[in-house]
Amino acid sequence: GKFERDQVGTFPGTDFGVRVKSVEHLVTHNTAILGILGVGKSTLAMELVERVIKANCKVVVLDLTDQYASELAELLDQDYVATIVQKLQAVGAPGKQIVKKNVEEGGSRHAFAEAVEAELEGFMAGEQRLLVLNPAAFEVWRQDSKPYNDTASMVSLTACEITHIISDAALRVSQKRGRTDSPRLCMVYEEAHSLVPEWNATVYEGDRAASTGTARAILQGRKYGLGCLLITQRTASVTKTILNQCNSVFAMRSFDDTSKDFLSNYIGRDYASLLPSLPERHAVFFGRASSCENPVHIQ
Repeated sequence: GKFERDQVGTFPGTDFGVRVKSVEHLVTHNTAILGILGVGKSTLAMELVERVIKANCKVVVLDLTDQYASELAELLDQDYVATIVQKLQAVGAPGKQIVKKNVEEGGSRHAFAEAVEAELEGFMAGEQRLLVLNPAAFEVWRQDSKPYNDTASMVSLTACEITHIISDAALRVSQKRGRTDSPRLCMVYEEAHSLVPEWNATVYEGDRAASTGTARAILQGRKYGLGCLLITQRTASVTKTILNQCNSVFAMRSFDDTSKDFLSNYIGRDYASLLPSLPERHAVFFGRASSCENPVHIQ
């Protein structure tokens, strides 16, 4: 009954462990952690991030909550991250003043995308293992109208659109390194309902296209060792294009019908009906990364 390192939990009330079969599957076949606030989603996510890093795969966390930077402080070079954030902020903010005849060229979207790709390229080539960015920390501008007297209407990009830019850059730096079956880079989408919203949950027109773009990057990334870990308390509001690509799922306590219906397709009604009554730090775990063939209830 000793605890094994690759265990992810035990059958409730026993010391019989359930393992993550392989970190490879966790990353390249994508993993979702679903459940309401306060049931242990982020704690589990950070545990998985540590394992992914130990398996020589780099991790970029997109975190609106700012909790990863403090919780994973031991694995994170704060100065390194601060330098990158400063560089990117310096490129994004001045875009408000950049008005061009060709609307596409105005603002700072292109310059910001190039800067993100350059920084991710440096991250992949360097010694660092973990990068935590808050998409809401960047002010990036898009020109929204033809210029008139050298001014034009400017729109600042949403967290969802910035997530798309970062995800696209992650795909490109992975593609440059060629095909592989091993995980190279794991993107973590914390509060995924805000970063990759379902199209009917979006407020802005641009978010719909951005969500689709992020989903496409993740879909194409698999053969280049790029995958994702998606964490959300609102299954209904996350794009199903990505959720349907998550081949491993930790389903924690949740009450909404969308979660139940979505998960019923995978784990059957019986397990789905367990979800509202699961205690904290319990989950139904199933998929490619699990050491068990069937869905299991773990603590």
